[in-house]
Amino acid sequence: MNDANDSGSDDRRIDNVSLYMETLKARMDPEQYDVLAKAVHEAAQLIAEGHQAGPVGDASQFTDEVQREYATVLTGRMDHRLVEMPGPDGSLGFAIVEASAADDPAKPQELREKHRRFVTEQQALYNELDGIARASGLSAED
Repeated sequence: MNDANDSGSDDRRIDNVSLYMETLKARMDPEQYDVLAKAVHEAAQLIAEGHQAGPVGDASQFTDEVQREYATVLTGRMDHRLVEMPGPDGSLGFAIVEASAADDPAKPQELREKHRRFVTEQQALYNELDGIARASGLSAED
């Protein structure tokens, strides 16, 4: 019984992704769409073979729009939205959130703050471990 439900869910997801890709084809620059379609196809093959999907293809061809749409398609949640999540150093990043969270200005700001704290804590931990390694005579490559 679960197999039937899972199969139906997979079929709906495939239909949703196909429809979404068609809308992207109509509105995106053709070259960007080709990069996106190739990356989605490669990711689908990886998933079908039991691998995790991640970045595929030539990263230099992934414009911000292609990156956002690729993330949206991979999650299969076209009802979610992407919000900008700049890093503490000002680097650009994105998070995928429910539409209700994206529409509430406080929620993305809360996520940004949590992300900033996490990255800051990770950097402090890295710096501490690097200091210990250097004091022990180890290099970063060890």
